[in-house]
Order: sequence, then C-alpha cells, then structure tokens
Amino acid sequence: MKFPVYLVLVLVSVVVTCKVGINSSAPTWFVLDSGASACVVDSALAAKLGLKAEGEKQGTGAGRGTVKFSLLKALTYNLPGVDVPIDESYVIDLSGQPALLGRDIGGILGYGFLARYMVDVDFDARVLTIYMPDQYQAKGESIPFRLVKHTPYIHAKVAVAGRPAVDLEVLVDSGSQDAIDVDALGESPDRLEVIGGVGLGQEFRTVLARADSVQIGPFVLPHPFGATGGVSLIGNEILRRFHLAFDYAHERIFLSPGQHFSDPFQLDASGLDLRWNSGFESLDVHDVGKDSPAWVAGMRSTDTIIAINGQLASAFTMEQVSQLLTEAGREIWLTVKRGTRSQLIKVTLRKRL
Repeated sequence: MKFPVYLVLVLVSVVVTCKVGINSSAPTWFVLDSGASACVVDSALAAKLGLKAEGEKQGTGAGRGTVKFSLLKALTYNLPGVDVPIDESYVIDLSGQPALLGRDIGGILGYGFLARYMVDVDFDARVLTIYMPDQYQAKGESIPFRLVKHTPYIHAKVAVAGRPAVDLEVLVDSGSQDAIDVDALGESPDRLEVIGGVGLGQEFRTVLARADSVQIGPFVLPHPFGATGGVSLIGNEILRRFHLAFDYAHERIFLSPGQHFSDPFQLDASGLDLRWNSGFESLDVHDVGKDSPAWVAGMRSTDTIIAINGQLASAFTMEQVSQLLTEAGREIWLTVKRGTRSQLIKVTLRKRL
C-alpha cells in the first residue's frame, strides 16, 4: 500500500460521495461524513452481503428522536488503492437517503475512517486524497477542533440581525447539505418556515434565515443561510467553498479558499421541497412552502413532477434541479402528475429570503 492515495469524489446535492466496497464486495456509493461518530453500513447492504450485526442501540441524527442501529465488528472498507480495516461499524437503515441524493447509498465514511488518515478534500478538482498523518504538507489555515463523541467542533463567529458577532462552537459536518445551522438565526427579522432534520431521525418544522456573516478563523463569508432547532453546525454549503483537510491526529482542519469561495449563498426561489421516487424517474413534491411561488402557482405536496421545461425529470440531477430553482425571476414549466391526470404548471420564481 503506497501513500498518498487519490480518489475521485462526486458531489451529490453538495454532499461528498466516493465508491467503497466492503470485504471485497462490489463498490457502492458512500458519503464522507465528519458528523458521523462511526462508519456506517446501510442495513439493506449488510443483509445483501450476509453481514451479521450484533445487538441494538439508540443514537441520534439530523432529525428529532432516536435512530436504531446495531454493530458490525472487523470490516475492511475497500477504497481505490487502499483497504481500510475498521474495528467497529454501525448498521443503520439509510433507505431515506436515495430520495434526497438521487442515487443509492451503501454507507457512510465517518470517524473510524477519518481518524486513521489525513484526509484532503479538493472540491474544485473533485479529488479526495488520503495521507498518513506524518506525510501531509499543510495547506491553508489551521483551525483547531475539539472532538465531541468522535465528531469535530470548531469555533465560529456568527453575526445576525445587525448585532455584534457571537462566538459559537459548531460541528464540522461534511454530511450536511446546509451552510450554517444555529439557533441564533431565529433572531433574524426575515425568516421562512421549512422542513428540517432531513438526514437520520424524524423531520420537524424549523425556521430558515440568513446570518449577516460567519467567520471561521480569518475567513468571513457574507449572508449564509441556515436553520434553527437542531445541532449547531457548518455544513458542506460552506465547506465546499474551501480546499479542506481533516487532521484528526492533531485535532485540526485546514482551510484555504477555493474557486467558489466568493459565490453568493443562493436559496431556493420556488418553495418546493423535492424527493426522488424509488426509480429516480420523477420528483415527488414532499412539501410546498405556504405563499411561496410554487404554492401560488397551485403546486401541492401530493404532486409528482415528471418533466421540467419539457425535459423528463430523469434527465436532471438534484443539483441541476436545485440550481434551476434558485434563479429568481425565471419562469419554470413543470409537468405535474396529480392522481391520474397530468397538467402543465408555470412557476415564476422569486427571492424568498
């Protein structure tokens, strides 16, 4: 085994994914998730591979309530160019993730993987590089973190509603699609109610708002948005703007601005909360924001979108759909199936926050 090891990564709905096999099985997509306190194998994949899990415990995820999991001992995770032995992994039902990401997910690379190596994520080049901890040449600003239950927490300064910035400890969560989630956002005068907790756990209604700014080390990012009512975190909507490296051995991350550092934080301008159906052929409308452009156009949570601007929904990725729906002022034509009937609905996008 020769280090460093280079892996091609794929960004799916802002989340980092790469191909991983288990005990020499055919590889499937895994999410790189610094917010996960262990590596995880999807329960369906574990059953398919004949892996025998032990016991049953309760944990927490992005949603409310608890998540059931069991344990797998002594697995080998096969990544291109490296086999990673992991003493203990969790088995969790990840069946809700494909609807969010638009592809099947076999598991999560969490603490057990990140703690073994120096893990460098080049979002711009879409390359993940694994080093032994003593091989890495530091790139960027060193930001110390504190491990809490095997997950990294850093300090960030968050300014909201014209008030002075406050110092908060936030989880560095590469498994989250969000920018910044802190309860202080509830002080913003401009807010939206949305569905939160769309990872593991139970969904809940939460408030979405913009901060004036977020500062991490010397880096200041203006007007990111996020949610209240859950774990305080920074997610990949911020992290993807950097070249990022995890150094668990020395409890720090390295950050340097990437090509997208100065990109504005764009919020959905439709009011649609969408999920892929089981065959990734159409998009189910999971929720419609009240009084949003989609609501005014007549969209409802029982609808299914089968085409967008005359193209089949299956021709799009979730990233492409999300990008289309952030362009305020644009008219989007949606072919919608409602019950047994199909109809064409025009949604005129507008800035919502």
